[in-house]
Amino acid sequence: MKSSNINKFGMFKIREFNDEHTCSLKDRVYSQRQATNNLIGGIITTKLANHKRKYTPRDIMNDVKVDFGVDVTYSLAWRAKEKSVVSLRGTPSDSYEKLPSYLYTLDTTYPDSHIRMKKTEENEFLYLFISLFPFIKDFESCKPIIVVDGSHLKRTYNGTFVSASMLDGAENMCVVSDRNESIIKSVLRVYNVTPHYACI
Repeated sequence: MKSSNINKFGMFKIREFNDEHTCSLKDRVYSQRQATNNLIGGIITTKLANHKRKYTPRDIMNDVKVDFGVDVTYSLAWRAKEKSVVSLRGTPSDSYEKLPSYLYTLDTTYPDSHIRMKKTEENEFLYLFISLFPFIKDFESCKPIIVVDGSHLKRTYNGTFVSASMLDGAENMCVVSDRNESIIKSVLRVYNVTPHYACI
């Protein structure tokens, strides 16, 4: 098709038109549809806004099939979810970079707190110690106790995040934890005469 402008208002005139097609009817009508992980990631972002919602790659595959009639592979759905999560929450390394400013805010908000972050020689995060002043004051009237808990880390960083809360230098204390076997063994090895209770 050839055309040219006929006035300053954007109107044009078709001067030549060739309706002969070189591709088959199937190719013209049923053109191949491709979904990239960027495209799918953008589509599913609203469904991942709630971090508590369980939205698996299999769910993504089903939704894309129902909503758009397109089949996507499990790996493409997984990559799309990763892209979407990064666009919503940033990367794990981005979060670790925010730790110093977060700790500064805590220290400013709660004076007389004890806050320390330990890094390796390679400047990698190792552990974090936070003892806020309101908690320190509350522990003064608390029975000596150690509360131990752990949370499994997923996604980029695997392992277990372990937290322990106690009155520093406590004597005649007891330990409270869940029924995790590793914690039980460690307590028996280090505090073999200390009562150990299970939390509910």
